[in-house]
Amino acid sequence: MAEPNGIRTASGETVLLTAPTRYHAYRTDGGRYSLSAAADFLVDAGFGGADLSLELITGIDGWDGDEGFRSVLYAFGNRAAARGLSLPLCHLPFYMPDPDNAPAMARFAREQANGIRAAALLSIPLAVIHPIVRHSSRRCREEWLNENMAFLSPLAELAGRMNVTLCIENMAGRPYDGAPAEAVFGSRASDICDLATRLGTAVCWDFGHAHLTGLCQSVELEQLAGFVRAVHIHDNDGVTDSHRIPGDTPGGIDWDDAAEGLRLSGYLDTPGRCLDLELKSSDLPPDRSTRLSHAARALAWGRMFAGRI
Repeated sequence: MAEPNGIRTASGETVLLTAPTRYHAYRTDGGRYSLSAAADFLVDAGFGGADLSLELITGIDGWDGDEGFRSVLYAFGNRAAARGLSLPLCHLPFYMPDPDNAPAMARFAREQANGIRAAALLSIPLAVIHPIVRHSSRRCREEWLNENMAFLSPLAELAGRMNVTLCIENMAGRPYDGAPAEAVFGSRASDICDLATRLGTAVCWDFGHAHLTGLCQSVELEQLAGFVRAVHIHDNDGVTDSHRIPGDTPGGIDWDDAAEGLRLSGYLDTPGRCLDLELKSSDLPPDRSTRLSHAARALAWGRMFAGRI
């Protein structure tokens, strides 16, 4: 049964179906659609909420005194409110510079802080953040934890002061550039759980990243019981992080196991829970009908999955 901001499951609960604003951001000619256009597209497609992709907002370095940046945010917030689009979560800028480049990391940390301020400005309760990722050949696990604590602690404290909950995302743990398989810190539930426990934050579980790591979703999610506040839903072939609609070819995630994992994690009992369909559309033709058709397939799958869980 359709609901104003989501769908009603067989158990009578409402689950919000969301998508990132970057889902309608890039054009095939290299240009971008505006945030207000993204809000309109998501509503017209049938999504109940938006995941604000903060990496796409230019001027984030200039938060202090940058009225233009705040104007962009206010315009988006007003359009979303006018169209009845909820804003349950956002994604902080996620490009990650070389962690050993101190000036670049300091700049990146400022961008994360500005993103948290943007979330607070729009009363977005959840902000997803990537941890620093290391292969075991570069750090031992305790060193990796300490490195992330130094990077993330000030951001978690800032978020707490602004009533924004940080959600640390599990990363893809596949070997890179033909490197031999080894532990990739930041890719397993145990890594993310340790960080969230030490920081007092929450977790965002990315099903596509877990599949690239070769993990059993239900086993990993059971370890995160009580921590999961957001989920990223998309599919891939286990090799490329393609952000496909679940069930599309090539795709290989066991969604029955994923549904069981959500039950075991307690996510279904989380207030304001949503299913964030983190899909790629940058390679779609620019015409609106094709993009709306793509979104319709994604939403049909989302409704089916919401009923399953």
